[in-house]
Amino acid sequence: MKITRQTDLLLNVISPLLLGYFIYLLGSYELLPQLLKNYLPDGLWAYAFISMILIIWDRQLNYGWLFISFLLAACFELLQQYRLLTGTADAADVMIYFLFMGAGLLSNRFFKQKNHTQTV
Repeated sequence: MKITRQTDLLLNVISPLLLGYFIYLLGSYELLPQLLKNYLPDGLWAYAFISMILIIWDRQLNYGWLFISFLLAACFELLQQYRLLTGTADAADVMIYFLFMGAGLLSNRFFKQKNHTQTV
């Protein structure tokens, strides 16, 4: 079974972003543990970000763009540290970004096999 580009985007970019958004919204209602409220939306954003990069490159590993993606995630927290962006700089956020980006890279093999650009 092949996965179309639209399905790939829905599963790996749009769904994680929407889930992270809803977790963020639910955070104000004390329904979720603090750990989930603080880190899961960031992780889902990182997964969606690396997945989008991979989808743009037809799921081929482009190490330059992957390196830049990881660097941007770390710089985001660095910019918060120096108050150039709003937010609270946190080393745990960087670890969560890298963990979820790694999960996106690991899932790439599965989605690459199911990718619409692959020939049978």
